Amino acid sequence: MMGLSYLAAGELVFGVRSVVVARRAFRLMKAVGLGPRMTSIRPHNRIQYTMRADLAMPVHLKLACTAQFVAGWFLVRGYLAHPDKGPAHLELLVPLESDAAILVRALDDLHIRAKTVPRRGGTSVYLKDRTQIRALLGKVGAHRAVLQWESVDVVRHMKNQVNRLVNSETANLRRAVESGLTQAALLQSALGDGQDGDWDEVARALAWLRIKHPDWSLRELGQALTPPLSKSAVNHRMRRLLQGSKDRG
Repeated sequence: MMGLSYLAAGELVFGVRSVVVARRAFRLMKAVGLGPRMTSIRPHNRIQYTMRADLAMPVHLKLACTAQFVAGWFLVRGYLAHPDKGPAHLELLVPLESDAAILVRALDDLHIRAKTVPRRGGTSVYLKDRTQIRALLGKVGAHRAVLQWESVDVVRHMKNQVNRLVNSETANLRRAVESGLTQAALLQSALGDGQDGDWDEVARALAWLRIKHPDWSLRELGQALTPPLSKSAVNHRMRRLLQGSKDRG
């Protein structure tokens, strides 16, 4: 693929090897009134398409067709990273610094805030924000690409949400187990010291259940008692048992 170049005679010339890009570029150049002419050659058994257009007016005066202008740059000099591989990145390599300024202004008109950086062979106009990239793709008519990016973003959001829920549940379970082990140790010590003399049968049964099952939740402990107790009732009795054990310890 050849780069864009401006000729002294006021003529714009560029070449591409993709017939899809050539046709699209031809339509875009025609839409902005450049009067394009396309020829093709076959060097080394590969067809190359060359577009020529008269620059009777400066390109920046033709930005009424801003989206088409940007789409043309993207087709000829654009790079788009895969939405699901690595960080988001869309780049347009512009040979002339003055053209980069025009392109940035065109993107501003589309409410796209691009950045620039010098590169070998020109200036890179780039985006790294996923929302901005999706917006630009939609404005230049790349709707299938927009759907692909949105699909990837939805999957990423769901994965992140699931990970947050799993991490939260894991943390809650870890805290519950640690609390259960602490309770079991205190109750075991209380039973060993004979502090259960004034405990009723329910309190004694609850203490033994906690010692045997430090990983059980309060609801599970309550359901294992006869008769069953609610979670709040188990919590109340457990707090009284532990407080008594701590006070006597």
